[in-house]
This record gives sequence, C-alpha cells and structure tokens, in this order.
Amino acid sequence: MVADTIVYHPTVTKLITFIDSTPKREKSFRLIAYLSRFLAYYAERKGYPIETIKLFANLKQHFTFIRKGLRFLKPLNHLQAASKIYDNKLLDPILQSTSIIRNLGYAGYLTLDSITWFKMLGIIDSKKYPTISKWASRFWLLGLVSGIINSLHIINSLSRSTTTSSEDEKDQVDSKQVAQKLYSAKRKLVWDLLDSFICLNSLDILHFTEGDIGLAGVITSVMGLKDLWESTP
Repeated sequence: MVADTIVYHPTVTKLITFIDSTPKREKSFRLIAYLSRFLAYYAERKGYPIETIKLFANLKQHFTFIRKGLRFLKPLNHLQAASKIYDNKLLDPILQSTSIIRNLGYAGYLTLDSITWFKMLGIIDSKKYPTISKWASRFWLLGLVSGIINSLHIINSLSRSTTTSSEDEKDQVDSKQVAQKLYSAKRKLVWDLLDSFICLNSLDILHFTEGDIGLAGVITSVMGLKDLWESTP
C-alpha cells in the first residue's frame, strides 16, 4: 500500500527520530526564528501589509521564547565538557585551553539566557537586571572567539603537516582523513565567524540590518541542522 510505503520509508523513519530530540527541535526552532527575523525585515522593506510584518515579528518572538525554554539546564552540558577536556592531559595545550574557555563561555551565556527566560515568564521582575542580555552576549562572544582561535590553530597545524609530508610518507587514506579534518575546521571557522557577526550586532559593536542578522542566523542554523541530520541513525 502507498500508506505503508510512506510510513516505513527510511527517510520518514529518520525524520521521526530526528524530531524526537530536544537539541534537534531547538535547532529547528532557531532556524524558524532567524528566518522570521529576515522575512519581517524583507516584508517591511518591500512594503508588505503591517499584518504580514507583525506575523513574522511575532513568530520570531514566540520561537525565541520556546528555544530559551528548551535550552534550560543546558549549561550543565558545557560545564561537564569543560571538565572532561581539562582532565585530558594528552590534548594540545592551545586546543585544550580554547576548548575549555569556549565551553565556559557558552555555559555563562546559557545561564544568563535562562534568567532572561525567567524574566519573560514573569518569575523574575522584568525591570531587574536590565543589562543581563548584554552580558549573555559577551559570554557568547567569548565562546565564539575561543572557537575561532581553536579552528585557526587546527587549520594551521594540518596545513603544515600536509606541506611537509612527502608523497610516499602517507597513504591516500591518511591524506583523505587530513583533508576531511581540514574541511571541518574551516567550516567551523566560518560558522563561528557568522555567529560572531550576529553577536557583535547584539552588542551594538556592529550596526547591520535585521535582514543581515537574520540571514546569518539562517545559514548557521542550516549548518547545525545538517550536522544533526547526518548524525541521526
């Protein structure tokens, strides 16, 4: 039957497994939030009715609120990761230190972001801690800068290893592995740079449009969802 073919199709099964996970739902909502941010700006620039602009603006606000709830207690993940990296004495010192700082930065960012969520819920007076969102962005930027340094160090190390090795020193399998690691590091660098662009605008260091910020968020959200999709069995 056609229905059975659809229900038991491997892609459908993978999609069900994909959405049955809080991190993957959170990343999906992130995509919708940034896409709504971009579309609200686009609709305003193109002179669309005010109802359409409000629709996208409300979607952005609602999905941002949901995301903050889904990320509650997520700082614990980053604190545990930082602890494990600190205990790994075999890591390159630069990679170890940047990875620790990155996870601590994310932990600080998400902790303060949870307080913002409590303010939105009304648990904490909305007038309290007026600069908490700025401090959250500062911690996020700290994590992103650490990630950028981490990626640059990996790229530099791998690039030197490929240029100094002779053709008969490594087989093709090793070369492909190095090339894959180099690609992953460059991709992560682009990812962190785009997120830094968003963060710097939230800190009023850069002053780009809502459309630019939304588009950058859409790109990094798609990158994150692609990784999560590929890791889904």
